[in-house]
Parts: sequence; structure tokens; C-alpha cells
Amino acid sequence: MPLPARRSSSAKAAACLALLLPLVLRAQPRSQYVDGVIANVAGHIILYSELAGAIEQGRRQGEAPDDATACGHLEDLLYQRLLKEQARIDSVVADPQQVEAELERRLKYFEQQIGGREELEKFYGKPVEAIKAEFREQVSDQLVTQQMQSKISESRRVTPKEVERFYRRIPRDSLPFINAGVEFGRIVKYAKPSAEEDRAVKKFVEDLRGRITAGKIDIGTAASLYSEDPGSAAKDGELPLVPQGVMVPEFDAVALSLKEGEVSQVFRTEFGYHIMTLVERRGDQYRARHILRKPKVRPEDLAAARAYVDSVARMVREGAISFARAATELNDDEDTKGTNGVVIEPDNNTPRWAVGELDQQTAFVLDKLKPGELSAAQAFESPSGDKGFRVLMLQKRTEPHVMDLVEDYPLVSQAAETEVRQRSVSDWVAEKLKNTYVRIIPDYAGCRFQNAWMQPAAE
Repeated sequence: MPLPARRSSSAKAAACLALLLPLVLRAQPRSQYVDGVIANVAGHIILYSELAGAIEQGRRQGEAPDDATACGHLEDLLYQRLLKEQARIDSVVADPQQVEAELERRLKYFEQQIGGREELEKFYGKPVEAIKAEFREQVSDQLVTQQMQSKISESRRVTPKEVERFYRRIPRDSLPFINAGVEFGRIVKYAKPSAEEDRAVKKFVEDLRGRITAGKIDIGTAASLYSEDPGSAAKDGELPLVPQGVMVPEFDAVALSLKEGEVSQVFRTEFGYHIMTLVERRGDQYRARHILRKPKVRPEDLAAARAYVDSVARMVREGAISFARAATELNDDEDTKGTNGVVIEPDNNTPRWAVGELDQQTAFVLDKLKPGELSAAQAFESPSGDKGFRVLMLQKRTEPHVMDLVEDYPLVSQAAETEVRQRSVSDWVAEKLKNTYVRIIPDYAGCRFQNAWMQPAAE
């Protein structure tokens, strides 16, 4: 069975790891470069450092950093630049809110991997706001190219007859082996700070502001003593110069309403309660100093979340409500609210999970369940640090087997669609290259690309 194009996997790797991995140049080409332009697609250049970074990312995932791999990564970059040029022609732009959401999602993921926001900032040697500013254009470009990719290929769907023909073309001895898998659902309730705790934190910040405005303590000292923002507390609460749009909207709005040196009123964002003073403003950029205090989740708040999940699970077990309806109406998990509670495997966009891809806690719980059975409530913590309780339902379990058309129809259908999309992409690239300027330096003339990127120079 043809595998999905390596283009998608390498692009996914770049999207996932670009914010975490430093540039380590290990695979040097035959000509030695510190950096330089290696290709140009309609004025969109590709630097050697970009290719070297992609090769290094692949190496860390087990790819051999050989010539064929380097050529494959270069073709990925060429394709992305061609999509970017088409996006320019079609006036396709990224939604700024989507860019910010994607940046925040990736940062939260890497915070989990590296041990928290403070560790991430130590790794980069700069605060999170500066990290986001550095990668904002890159993420915007990725979202634009994804939109163009969708316009080119994702509108094409295969019929059941086409899926069957695709499956029948695979030689019996070439059918892939499917590992043990599960399909499962999830209902979540996050613990929330009590109204009493929220009021207490707000009053603490208001009292602190009163001391600051009365001259009893300066805001820098107060930030170092009381702020719970790990990125700025050690710097007397000072943040780097940032453009509007880097911080959450409420923070921007307050900062841009202040005069230099003015202390804000207490205001709230999703992170907690703040006081801020404007250090300087340059157009739509500003530097601020702030204090953050966060309402805390107490043991009784966690107990309330557990009781809620237990009551929902009891209603499902007693038949008072279906699992799908409970997951839609009584669920804090945004990822499963719209899927009737089903947890979707993100790489393949199907409900089927290979057992080996599950986290240890989830795998352990599901292993004890029968299909249709609901687990007991479990404490857990989300990648963003929110604490709560959840229940899991095992919906289906499959044993290791050779891929079957009926049993594994979603996988077969996805592979068939991948083949069709690859063909449509290749056709699109071939058509665009007829009228697009592309030049690649001679060092890569030996690459065996899937598409005709190496064009003869004009006479």
C-alpha cells in the first residue's frame, strides 16, 4: 500500500518541532556553506540553514541524513514556496487570531515536553513573548500554505468503489500489518477556583496596587516579591518590547491605553489578575512591567470536579443519558465535544489509535475495559496545566492483523485518498512550473525530485 507522501510527514515534523529544536548543522553538502541561498521559487528564497534544520529534525526522528533525504527535504521546501507564491497570487492570508491560537497551542505542547514555561524560556534565553514574536511569521506562512494545500487537494474525495479498487490492487503479500488498536471516548471536567478564591486574589492585587500608587513599594520590587509570572518576576516584572497582537487582547488593550509610568487598574485575563505600568511605547509596540496573581484550585475544587464526573458517568451507566449526548452537553473537553466524545488520532484523523501511541495512563485504563464499558473517574492534568477529572469509554478493540477492507475501511479509505491527492498535487505542480521561475544551485543538480524543479536556464 502506498504510504502517505513524505512531504506531509516532514512538513508535520517541521510544524511540530520548529519551535523547540535549535538549529544544529550536522549534514553539510559537498560545498561548505555557513549559510546562503540554495533555491529561489518566484522570488521566495530557500536558505541552506532551513534545509540543514529540516535534515537535523529528521535525523532526530530516525531518518538517515543522506543525499536522498536531503533532496526530499529540499523538495518539501520548494513545494512550500510554490504554495506561498500561489497564496500571494490568490490573496490568501492567515487569520491573525488563528496564528496566535496556533502559536499558543505549540508553546503549551513544548512547555509540557520541556518541563514548563520557565524551562522553555531558559532553553531559548528569552521570554515567551519574544519566542512567539520570532516564530509568528513562520507559523503564519505554514497556515497559509496549509490553506493552499487544502484548495489544491483536499476537496477530492474517493467513493467506496474507488476505495475497494485501491485495496484490490494491493498484492496480498504486500498488505500492511495493523497493530493492536482501540477506539475510545472521553468526558472531562476541569476544576475551577471557587468564587471565594477568585475574590481573595483580586482583593490581594487591588491592595497591592494601592500600596504601589501610595508610594509604599515600587512595582518592580512588588513584581519580584509577589508576581506569579515566571518569565518576568525575576526581572522586576518587565517584559520585552512587543508589537500589538503578541499578548492576549485584554493585555494589549490596557497597555495601549496607558501613559508611560501610569499604573493600570486591576484587570483580568485568562491567566489571572494583573497590574501593569507602561515603560515605553513605540508606535504599536510597547514595553510594560506587570504583576500577575493566579486564583488557585483547592482540594475541594478538585473534589467537586470529581463528583461532577462521577454523576455524569452514573447517568450514562444507568441509561439516563447516552455517552454521546453527555460528551456533547456535559463535557469541558473542547477536542471531544464536537465528536460525540470520540478521541481522534491527530496524525491520521481517525478514531483508531495504535495501542503503542497512547500515553501510559490512558493505555493502562483502556486495557482493563471491555467494549462499551466506562472507566472510573481519574485525576489528570492537561498539557496547559489545567487539573481535573475524566472518564474514558472503550468503544472498540482490534487485535493485530493483516489489513482488511471491512475492518480497516477508514485506513484504506485514507490511503486511497492520499494516492488521489498526491496525483492531484503532482499535476498542479507540473502545471505551475511551466510558468514559474525556479532556480536551484548546482550542488543539488543530482537530486532525483518527484517533480521537474530543475529547469534549464533561459538562452
